[in-house]
Order: sequence, then structure tokens, then C-alpha cells
Amino acid sequence: MIDWHCHILPGLDDGPRNIEQSLVMAGLLADYGFTEIHCTPHLIRDCFEASNSEVRQVIRELQQRICDNNIPLTLLSGREYYLDEYLPAYLEDPLPLGDSRQILVEIPPRTADETVRLLLQNVVRSGFTPVIAHPERCRLLEPGAERTATRGFFNTIKNALTGGHDDRQEQELTDSTGNPLLDYLRKLGCSFQGNLGSFGGFYGNQVKTNAEILRSKGVYDRYGSDLHAAEHADRILQPFKDS
Repeated sequence: MIDWHCHILPGLDDGPRNIEQSLVMAGLLADYGFTEIHCTPHLIRDCFEASNSEVRQVIRELQQRICDNNIPLTLLSGREYYLDEYLPAYLEDPLPLGDSRQILVEIPPRTADETVRLLLQNVVRSGFTPVIAHPERCRLLEPGAERTATRGFFNTIKNALTGGHDDRQEQELTDSTGNPLLDYLRKLGCSFQGNLGSFGGFYGNQVKTNAEILRSKGVYDRYGSDLHAAEHADRILQPFKDS
């Protein structure tokens, strides 16, 4: 299975503090069936500012320790870029997801609708595909109210993790989400990554409802653990193991 969003690298952001904690996380992710992990540390000005070369170096060091410990896990590069006024400068030398032209982007709270549109247009014009991290947790992207059936969600998401894409990704984009900004971003060509913990209620009932609606609308085309610490692994991932 593929994890498209994970804070497994030590000492770079609010994830693990040291490589020993990272190794525990790696073992747990492998136990849950993951084989590839996109390492996506935050990049936020004046908060988490590790360089791309630092990220690549830490990936190499952690991958070596993972191999030394016989953990069947492959690490792939990435960043979680903050959607703010500094993003255009970072796009001059970005660190995409793996070998792709895809940039994982987090929309900050209280960001203006027009700012989101303009900055993501800039990402597209730069030749990259924006991958919006956990839209179900973003107030700006909350879908219109709708009741959805949850039966089969965990199994279909597990199937999507195996191939890296949601089984509903071919759904027509004319199927409105009830949110004009979200519908615009879909038409712009953005990709959307759902947090696995959202479906199990890790972030609360409202986020869970948002995630279920967005999945029913075919918004997601990939999923990630967004794991920051080993102690959260069971709460986030156990529902999928049990399904």
C-alpha cells in the first residue's frame, strides 16, 4: 500500500524527534501493510524551514536504518507546502512527491478564497499539479450538507491504497460538491488527498462527515496516514485493518 502523506522524518517538523522514533513508526506502518511512504515534512516560513537537501539527506539516512532493521518499507521524497505568499518562491526549486510533478499543499485556516485560487493557479502555471492535503479538514473546502452511507468505506479505501488511487476517481467532475471553491479547484486540475484518520473520527465528527461526503463525490484520488507519532498509529489505521 502507498501512503501519500506522512511525517516520518526525524527532527524536521512536528513529527518524530529522533531516528529511533521514526523507526518505530516505520515498523508500525509496515505491519499495517504499507510498502511505500511519501515523506512530507512541513515547509512553513519561520516555523519549519529545512532545505530540500536536508530532507533528501534525512530520507537517505532513515532508509538505510530501515533496511538495516529489515523493515520492508521504501521512502519517497516530498514536502507539505503551506499555501501562503512564500509558495511562489519555493516553486522555483520544489521537492515534489516522488518522481512526479505533483506538489502536496496545505491550505491554512482563514485564507481568503481568492488567495487560494490565485496561488493554486500559479502552481499549475509553473507546470505542477497541486495535491490538496486533507480537504476534509479545511473550512474553505467543506462540502454541502448531505447524508452518506458509510458501509464499505474502509474496504474501498484499502483497495485505493493498494493502487494509489480511489476507485471513484473517474467520476464526472460535473457532480458538484456544493462548494464553489472546491468545484473550481477540481476543474483547475488539482488532486485531493484524504487522511485515513478522518474516516475513523480521529479529527472529530464534522471532519468524518466531510470526508465521507467528499469520497462519495469522487473527490479523492489518494490517501495518506498523515502520521506524526507512533502512538497515533492504532487510532488512525486500525479501522482499515479490521475491515
